[in-house]
Amino acid sequence: MIPEPQRTYLLELFDALGPAAEDFVMAGAQAMKFAVEKVRATKDVDFLLNVLALRKEPLQLAQIFEKLGYIPVPESRNFQFEKPIPNNTEKMRIEFLAPEEYKRERDFRVHIQDGVHARACTGGSIALAQSDLRKVSGKLPNGKEFTAQVRVTQPHALVMLKLLALADRYSNLREPKEGRHDREEAQTHAADIVAIVTAVPDIARFNSLFFAQFLREAQLGIRILRVLGDFFREVTAPGLIVYTEYLAANLPADRTTAELLRRETELAQRIVAQILPPPEFFALAAAVDDSTEPERGAPFVEQYLATLETARIPVTHALALQSLPAGAFSGAYKPGATFVMSASEPLQKVSAAQRDLLQSYLQWKVNVLRRNERLRRKFPHTLKD
Repeated sequence: MIPEPQRTYLLELFDALGPAAEDFVMAGAQAMKFAVEKVRATKDVDFLLNVLALRKEPLQLAQIFEKLGYIPVPESRNFQFEKPIPNNTEKMRIEFLAPEEYKRERDFRVHIQDGVHARACTGGSIALAQSDLRKVSGKLPNGKEFTAQVRVTQPHALVMLKLLALADRYSNLREPKEGRHDREEAQTHAADIVAIVTAVPDIARFNSLFFAQFLREAQLGIRILRVLGDFFREVTAPGLIVYTEYLAANLPADRTTAELLRRETELAQRIVAQILPPPEFFALAAAVDDSTEPERGAPFVEQYLATLETARIPVTHALALQSLPAGAFSGAYKPGATFVMSASEPLQKVSAAQRDLLQSYLQWKVNVLRRNERLRRKFPHTLKD
């Protein structure tokens, strides 16, 4: 649970926000504390903001923060605020994030209200939707008992955000001088992913929710699942390498430690493997790419559309996924794998939730295809709106 003294000042903030608190969704490590019994210590509080609702909100957030004693962190440009905690050496620090589709052009920030911005967050809309209300009780600074209804990002959405952050930090997308810091951040994100999945009480339900959250943003879902596969499929994958580094940072360097790290890394891989889609899922996603991306010279676009047109199958039909060309699977498996005769075979190996996501991904790709006038004229039945 959120520790003191931060809990007191979180409650103070929610009391001051009133109904607008519904549009502040807790994310990050503080949200993990509602799902993981033993979680790394952290005192900052991250909030995903409901941008459109807060822009209409008559309550002026900057005035509320100022009244409570918060000031913008100078280098943050109004998306981080902090206040000194009375009679304490610690500070209360809050950071705001928002869905990236609302960000300013050529800027990483999202305007919320005058004097208040948020940092653009990929997957933010999903995390906002995938949240639920949790109770936080304690005392306000004046000693009064208070209970707040706090909206918290659910574990499956937290894993999504952590996977994106892990890939970003591991790739060191910032300046080279930040390389060491980014590596340490990657270690933390990998450890958080393992901790969240370890704490899941019902892995089957978690998997259903994990895949279903991407149905409206299928392209992002496929991207995140590829990160999951690339970073956690094997013990030598990048995510597990930085996870091992995270563990090693707090252990002595000796032979016993090396064996312990090996066992813990193998255990972590088995745990995260529970949410990994099978190879067939990635093969199907690759086949969709090879059948729907003419702009990059994908080899099976016309063959695929011609098959659907001849059979009078619109791309919106469930049969469209089963009709992916067999040739599109030739490079999707490791050498020595069984040759795939049709998409029906790999589809039998994926779950209903994974299949729904693939179907949604195909539809997103098709919407792009419909902008190609030549293809629309050549395959009118298949590409009709």
